[in-house]
Amino acid sequence: YLFWKSYQSLDITHSTMLEESQNETQASISIIENNDDLNVKIADALNEHNKVKFYVHTIKKDIQVAREHAEFVWLHDHFVSKLEFAGLLIPPCPPKPDFSQSHQKLAKLQAHDSELTPEELERLKQEIQSEYLAAFQKTVAMHEVFLKRLVCHPKFRNDHTLQVFLEYEHELECKLKSTREKALDFIRNKAKNFDSSFSSFKESDEFFDDQRSFITRYLLAIKDAQSKSAQKTGKRLQLSVSYNRAGTQLGYYGNLYPTEHPAGEFILLVGSALKKCETIEKRLAIKEDLKLTDLLRYYEADAHAAKDLLIRRIKALQERERADKALAKAQQTQKKVSECTSAAEAAEERSTAITHSARGELIAFQRRRVAAFRKGIVQYTQYQIRQAREQQHVWQQVLDSLK
Repeated sequence: YLFWKSYQSLDITHSTMLEESQNETQASISIIENNDDLNVKIADALNEHNKVKFYVHTIKKDIQVAREHAEFVWLHDHFVSKLEFAGLLIPPCPPKPDFSQSHQKLAKLQAHDSELTPEELERLKQEIQSEYLAAFQKTVAMHEVFLKRLVCHPKFRNDHTLQVFLEYEHELECKLKSTREKALDFIRNKAKNFDSSFSSFKESDEFFDDQRSFITRYLLAIKDAQSKSAQKTGKRLQLSVSYNRAGTQLGYYGNLYPTEHPAGEFILLVGSALKKCETIEKRLAIKEDLKLTDLLRYYEADAHAAKDLLIRRIKALQERERADKALAKAQQTQKKVSECTSAAEAAEERSTAITHSARGELIAFQRRRVAAFRKGIVQYTQYQIRQAREQQHVWQQVLDSLK
């Protein structure tokens, strides 16, 4: 039932993966969230038949339910579609679990395991394990963050659908979007890029005008930072591969010397040090991807959610303007005055409510973002220092052997 079950030669148990995943999940949550009032967590997760089941535990009520990714998407779509939440910043939907790289490497291992040397086989097994664990940890963390953002919010947490999601112990018969509905959503999302109302709307409120300007610049900056962070992680992985190749070649050349030959022993020692550096760099690349690139990716999605909130507010204000114009015209013609008056009052009430709640949501978004980046960058820097000290120790041992 597990992804690894059909590959027992890897010698990886689910309990080990889960324990490491839970620890890393909590670290990721602490980077993204800065709220101690949490009463829900993903206590377990299983990858079976290319689907991940998340076991969501509501702590105060001691209820645990199994949910799939599609049900998280359904819950997110529920909040997006509800007009009563139009003035709130809806947490971004967690990304779909992706284990494609591990699948490809496992297929390669299964097809060519007889052609690989024991050292190559062991190295490939370790790569698959680390990549799978990293992907597993990320998907658990992102789904848990989504739920914690909802249950910590004073309005989201009281929603009936969320309570059903957390407490209904059977499988949810949620209606997933059809291909036609997905295509329409895709068209709508593309249409947003051509909608000039966000940039051209004449904003009378200085706060929201500043927020619109900031989010426009911020989305460009964070997208560029995410791209550069991903490139940096990729280069670090390439460096680890270079360390491995150099270490393997030095090991081969060192074994050409007679036993206990000083030059041969030194070459073997350097080759062994390079192999250790490979492991250190690979671990750092995984942490870099989890604690820096994913942090940037998450807050890019959160900034898009903030932009959607601003767009909903602009739409409400535009609707209010249209209702006021319709009322003025009705008063001139003395036709449908009562209906237009009710519509104008409703539009004004709705736009005022969205403006009031959006102001608080955007202020909270700023505090959350600044705290998350400060904590994430500090933790990542500490891990870099720790890894640098490990490498220093490795090369110090090589230098000591020359004395």
